[in-house]
Amino acid sequence: MKIKFACALMGLFFLVLSISPAAAEAQKFPANQNFEISFMYYKFDYKEDLPAPFKSTENGWLPGVYIGWYYNKKNAIYSKVFLEFSYGDTEFDGTTQAGTPIKFTDDNHQLLFRGEWNIGYNFGITKDISIKPYTGYGYRQWDRGYAKVTATYTSYKERYYWHYIPVGIMADFNIGDRLVIEPNVGLRIMFYGKMTAYFSELDPGYNDPEFKLGNKTGWYAEIPLRIKLSQFWSVVVKPWYEYSAIGQSDVEARTYYGALSGYFYEPSSKTNQYGLNVGATFSF
Repeated sequence: MKIKFACALMGLFFLVLSISPAAAEAQKFPANQNFEISFMYYKFDYKEDLPAPFKSTENGWLPGVYIGWYYNKKNAIYSKVFLEFSYGDTEFDGTTQAGTPIKFTDDNHQLLFRGEWNIGYNFGITKDISIKPYTGYGYRQWDRGYAKVTATYTSYKERYYWHYIPVGIMADFNIGDRLVIEPNVGLRIMFYGKMTAYFSELDPGYNDPEFKLGNKTGWYAEIPLRIKLSQFWSVVVKPWYEYSAIGQSDVEARTYYGALSGYFYEPSSKTNQYGLNVGATFSF
């Protein structure tokens, strides 16, 4: 599955590169708008805060795609919009509610989505250096696992989603005529986080309780390297890291055909992600 997904993304990447830049080269205005498409590959490391011997972790490498647009002109408003989508399997290492160890390494689907908008100002410091403080709005969603019953454990799909405010600063360093280094670091201030547990996928008699998550602030850092092939085309290589966390939720009741069948909560957790994006930028 991962190989097919990667091949499809790389095919799309080369299709973008194959578009003739001749028409673009004929333009007479500065190229301040930029469209980027990249292939993502990153480590996903999630761990819930549970007392021993209980544990719940997700760990593995996930492929994905990044699509973004940004307006970047010195001494002017800076704006950026981007989407990230990734899908794959991770290794689950945990325990049942009775403390029995369980582990499975495949058929453990994860789907992650992010949409973010940034707005700021591009301060031209010198001819080759600019600084861009920004804020904005972001949305994150994670669909974790799916409902299944085996001889040793029962699992169900969980959907996490939250909103956040990005607050960061980016810089542009032009090195010669071909290389631009664009370091970016910032906070992601979470608010209105929810998680839904889909018990009804195990049995339609169950309800699907929704948990209010505790808000936590995460942070991220990236160092994109943009190598110019022409005035309008660039190759982008972007190593990055992100830390995020979720606070413990409130307690919610699970019912079975209206009768109480237990109380549940979502533990606090931490997630570390790091990886590499490789793609192309078209400037116009």
